[in-house]
Order: sequence, then structure tokens, then C-alpha cells
Amino acid sequence: MITPELIGYIRGEFSKGRTRGEIHSALVADGGWSELDLNEAFRTVIPMQGFGSGAVASKLKPRSSLRKVIFLVVAIGAAGAAVWYFYRIPVVDLFNSSVNNLTELATPTPKAKEAVIPDNTNISKTNTVAVKDCGISAALDFNNPLTYENNTVLTCLGASALLCEDAKAILKDSLFPGIFQISKNQNTDSQNTCNFRLSYPGDSTLVDVTGRKLAGQYISCPVGIVRVLDETKKIPSFTNPNTGNLSKYASQIYFYGILGLFIEQGLDKNKIEASGCSGGYISSVIESYNKTLEKR
Repeated sequence: MITPELIGYIRGEFSKGRTRGEIHSALVADGGWSELDLNEAFRTVIPMQGFGSGAVASKLKPRSSLRKVIFLVVAIGAAGAAVWYFYRIPVVDLFNSSVNNLTELATPTPKAKEAVIPDNTNISKTNTVAVKDCGISAALDFNNPLTYENNTVLTCLGASALLCEDAKAILKDSLFPGIFQISKNQNTDSQNTCNFRLSYPGDSTLVDVTGRKLAGQYISCPVGIVRVLDETKKIPSFTNPNTGNLSKYASQIYFYGILGLFIEQGLDKNKIEASGCSGGYISSVIESYNKTLEKR
């Protein structure tokens, strides 16, 4: 019987340039898989792998910016639909894949100092709460640790997340949500919960694949659900974040909110919302993906 782990492993090996014969030999050597299982698994993978194999091999660079992947979704319509297809490929592929020469095509967004929080946000206005201003940072690049390790803005956000203090920062990103907030929420049972919130400025000009404007779109989730991609294992998985480095911890929150959450939950809106998340960004990601399926 084939498993999601087997499918994920095969796709991951294809993305590394290995042939079917090489992958088959490795799986047979490990033992535990019948020829029937392997044939069924390859039949499942090959149609999907065929969609992007050539493109990935010739046009994608493993070390390029993750930001350029999502740009396809939010900025260039039909071409972006192809990237959401890769949500069904192993998470390592998605994090490490990108497209050449797309930066110049990005739809302009306001400068960080012009970014505003729209009126339709869910931030409580009942009480005036002192919000720590963590400042402004350059955009984060998943594949470049220099953008998120030892970053004073992220260190401020990471400390606020651990202490559950209200804080806010601006990330000067033209593609992803650039307003990064930590907030303490009072539940009806008088227990506090700590949430992170990532949102687009109210005057953003970006749109997703479905044509929906991203201005004011956000995602808000409990900090406690954040997970981190573990690439050290043969089959990638998600583990708990490392809070020892506050700057890196904040980056882990950010990357999980814009992408990791959707991968871990299989783009299932019910599962995502059941984990305590809300916001229009969730629907934007999932509906963009569904739009992709319609075009296949």
C-alpha cells in the first residue's frame, strides 16, 4: 500500500534529477515495498512530475528567492497558477524552487513608510493598548539566512511573541504581506492567547490569481501552532520552532504564516481554520490553487 511519505519521497528525488530507475533501486534496497506498490506510486507521481520537470530543471534555481515563487501567484495571473500546483510536490521543492528574472515584473506596492493598516482589520479597538514599534526591515528571503538571522527588527518581534506583548513591524516586501504584528487576545474564558498577524497594506496594488485585490488581506493565527520545516530527514517534516534565537524564531513565524501552514495542512481551509487561523489571505491562497486545477 502506497503512503503519502512514499509519494513525497519519490517527488523529492525526481526534483533532484534522479531517474525512475535510480529511485526504484534505492527503494528496493531499503526494502518494505512491493513492485505493485512502487508501480502505483510512480504512476501517481509521474503525471505531476511531468508538468514541471522540464521547467524546474531548466528554469528554476534552488538557491533563488522563495519570494519569487509566490510572486507568480499574486502578480502575474495565469503564470502564477502553475506555482500553486507545486503545493502538491514535497515541501523542500517548494521552499527551494523559484523562477528566473521575475523581480522586474512585480506590481509596485507602497513604500514601507506609506503602509497603513486597513479599517477592516480585526484588531480590537475596545481598549487602547501600547504597541511596541519594532521598526522596519528589508524583505526576508527563506534561502538567505542573512536576511533573518541577527535582525534587530525580528529579534524585537521574537521577544514579543515569547512574552505575548503587542508589537508591530514593517517588512519592505513587494510580494508578501509586509505588516507583521504580535497581539494578545482576550478570550471569553478570560484566558489570553498570543496571535501573530501578517497583512498587506490597505493601498497595496497586488492581486491574486483569481483577480482578488490583496489590499488589506491578512492571516492571523495563534503563535503556538507555528511549525518549522525539518530538512534533515529523508522525508521532510515539520517540527517545533527554535526559540533560542529570537530573530530566527520571528522569521519562522513569518514563513509558516505565508506558506508553511498551507503545506502542512494540505491547503485544507477547514483544518487551517480549526487550528485557530483566520483572514482573507487563507481563501486567496486556496482559491488560487483551485483556479490552477481548473486550468489543468
